[in-house]
Amino acid sequence: MNTLFFVINQNPGDGSAHGLYCLRHCWWLAAVEQRKTVRLIYPRPSLLAAHATTEEILRRIGLAPLPNFHLHALPALLKPRGGRGITVNAVYYWSLSAFLQKSKQPQDILAGASFPKLMRFLYGRKKAIAGLRRVYEVHQLLCLERGALSVEAGIEREVLAGSRKLLTTTSVLRRQLEGMVPGKDVVTVGLSCGFDPGEISERIPEPTRPFTLAYIGSLYPEQGVQWLVQAWNELSRHVGLPLELIIAGGKPAEVEELRLLAKERQVSVQVRGPVPPKDLSALLKSVDALIIPALPLGRMPYVALTKAYDYLGLNRPILASNLPSVAEVLRPGQEALLYAPGDVEALAAGISQVAKDQVLADTLVANCRERREAFSWESRSRQWWKAVTA
Repeated sequence: MNTLFFVINQNPGDGSAHGLYCLRHCWWLAAVEQRKTVRLIYPRPSLLAAHATTEEILRRIGLAPLPNFHLHALPALLKPRGGRGITVNAVYYWSLSAFLQKSKQPQDILAGASFPKLMRFLYGRKKAIAGLRRVYEVHQLLCLERGALSVEAGIEREVLAGSRKLLTTTSVLRRQLEGMVPGKDVVTVGLSCGFDPGEISERIPEPTRPFTLAYIGSLYPEQGVQWLVQAWNELSRHVGLPLELIIAGGKPAEVEELRLLAKERQVSVQVRGPVPPKDLSALLKSVDALIIPALPLGRMPYVALTKAYDYLGLNRPILASNLPSVAEVLRPGQEALLYAPGDVEALAAGISQVAKDQVLADTLVANCRERREAFSWESRSRQWWKAVTA
């Protein structure tokens, strides 16, 4: 078992959170186990256009090339993000099947994360994957989003049943999987904190300005940001202090929609749009606390939220909705003050505590820095190798 083939169905450099996760994840797997070769395989954005080298792609996210880490962009026909037309996955699927059949050795590992259609296709190519150990990372369950009787959920069940090892990111998701595929080996390996608190500005309270909260992340409705903007005036009245909210992240259409909502509600909210990681420290200089307002809808109580891990490294006290997946990382009263999702009065009470009690705020930040060590990329990568080779 010398090679890990990690297959995905998107360009890891496309700017998405999942693409970035796959790229960092595979790089770190190679970094902590240099006796093994890690190959991240993905569809080439265009058959004709020039493609960035491994060095160029890694440089964009601050990583250096490794002799045992390789990117393989295979032929594919893809439509632009947000565009119209047909995505012809067959070109990539068959290219990938041929690549595996040519490159694999007995007991090498075939792994994927959150692309059940691709994995089902590969599992059906018996000759191409013969001798490979099949590992599937479950970051979410389609049956929770589309319904247990949906076509997508049926495909997902086939992949779960056909995998030798299942890895997932939360204990609540693991229990769901154990009920769906009894007897299958399921291991929980959480996500990682992507920020070093030593590189992030320290929190400096300034009594002369409004107490400022920030949300950093995706803007789809289940994240609760729209709810937060709609409730902001009521929240401010309950707290009894001048408040301000900064929102960073989201797609262009989501950002514009949220700006219109803030204007309509006449609330003290700044909607910044995406902020590059290198600019985050500057953004946080005027921020007193961070918030995760996620709602208990669909997959949200089950799936790992990247921000719950990343916030650990941002040197700010955290207020978060008390979803099971959040409370596994941000323990109540230790790394964060948790409140019942959608409860304005409970959130207001938490904000008041953090705003008025500097000792509490400092303690939460110190606990976050300590907790972050358990979720480093190096630690997670060692857990991953241990799980798949057991």
